Amino acid sequence: EHTQGRETMLRSSTALLAAAALIGAADAFSPALPLASSTRAAATPSLCTLKATSEGPNPLASRRGALSTGAAFLGAAMLPKLAFAEEEEAEAPAKPEPKKRKGERKFNGDYQADVTALLEVMKQATNFKKGEDGMQVVVDGARSDMNEFVAFYRRNTKVAGAASFSTLYTAISTLSGHFQNYGNDYPVPAKRAKRLNQQYAEVEKAIKRGR
Repeated sequence: EHTQGRETMLRSSTALLAAAALIGAADAFSPALPLASSTRAAATPSLCTLKATSEGPNPLASRRGALSTGAAFLGAAMLPKLAFAEEEEAEAPAKPEPKKRKGERKFNGDYQADVTALLEVMKQATNFKKGEDGMQVVVDGARSDMNEFVAFYRRNTKVAGAASFSTLYTAISTLSGHFQNYGNDYPVPAKRAKRLNQQYAEVEKAIKRGR
């Protein structure tokens, strides 16, 4: 009988503990109770109010408040970064065109194509007016191209004796000598520019004829 009494008490304790656990779980997931009207709250405090006063703040409400505060803080911290990223992307400057690397050849041995390309930059350098923007950059590139062209073709017996090469070589010497003496920012005088443009036209005609 004594053993049966102990077993009965043990079962009762287990049942009470299980019931308490269920009540606690239900209370944790239960929605917040609606607020009582102002008149009723002023007259008779509700049991929830008394319980909150005696037992301190609701843990579930504290957790919810902490999560809400953390989410708001994280959002506020991320907004400036996102705005800065969008602004940086919108205001990103255009990438400059890649420059020719040292030792990299511009001319590939196609004589007609190489002469046409060189004449284009020589015309630009020849016809600049005083005070025009970008002159020094264009002239510097033209001088580099002229030096490379002469170094590439002067020992080529197939083109060295051609009429187009002879006329072009004369024009190269004239234009290079002008900028070497006066600098890259000093325009070619009108008479000299006229003569150079005539030579460019002669070279183009000779190239078309295969000479």
